[in-house]
Amino acid sequence: MHNRSWVSFGLPVFSVFFLQLVLQLPASASDNKLPGNLISPQTGTICNEKVKICYDSFGVSIGITKDVMGEQAADKLTRELATVSEENFDRTNFNPVEGVSCHTLEKACYEDNTISEPLSSALFGDNVGKYGPDALIDIPWAWDGSLYNNDTEIVAADGRNYRLNFHADGSLNIIADCNKVFGNYTAKGKSLSITLGPTTLMACGPDSQDQQFLRDLQGAAVWFLKKGDLYLDIKADTGTMRFYRGVAL
Repeated sequence: MHNRSWVSFGLPVFSVFFLQLVLQLPASASDNKLPGNLISPQTGTICNEKVKICYDSFGVSIGITKDVMGEQAADKLTRELATVSEENFDRTNFNPVEGVSCHTLEKACYEDNTISEPLSSALFGDNVGKYGPDALIDIPWAWDGSLYNNDTEIVAADGRNYRLNFHADGSLNIIADCNKVFGNYTAKGKSLSITLGPTTLMACGPDSQDQQFLRDLQGAAVWFLKKGDLYLDIKADTGTMRFYRGVAL
């Protein structure tokens, strides 16, 4: 499957009221069950004491970093953010410490492949794991491949050539190798149906995976998120498609 490495930062969210609460909390108030060098000055915030970076439920926060870790730490973070390219600027996934990933759409943090309950609760409070179809919208999802229940799989030759974007009005934009496809979707809870519409009719070549890609999309029945990736279960327990966050269509 696709091997990805992202530099992931989010939007700063801060208030004077929050600052007053943070300054009143001693370091010992942090949850000692958090992994690595992480502390939680208050629900909705975690900080890496070693690298002096703080996060809220939207991602990295310059404002909170400044008020918890100091102006020098915030200035350093600001310089680092300025070096990140737009392509690698992922506001929805971040790694607050080695071996840990947090995902704002899914509202969960993982240690390896297991949800970290203490860390997830520290960052997302009572909203851990609570997400709906709006988590699908306006994310450039790139196909990683499909794993079938007969122990076969298709690995996408290049996910950039197989992409889809869900829109709030129920429409879909799809790239299927050399063709563009328009469609519609219906999502209720974790149930999903996709209907393909008009498409360009170019011949993409003998090695194209466009037919398998479109076939599996039409069979999508259930969707869910895990560690920042999108999974679509195919009807009749046939298999599962996996997508990662790609670049915009």
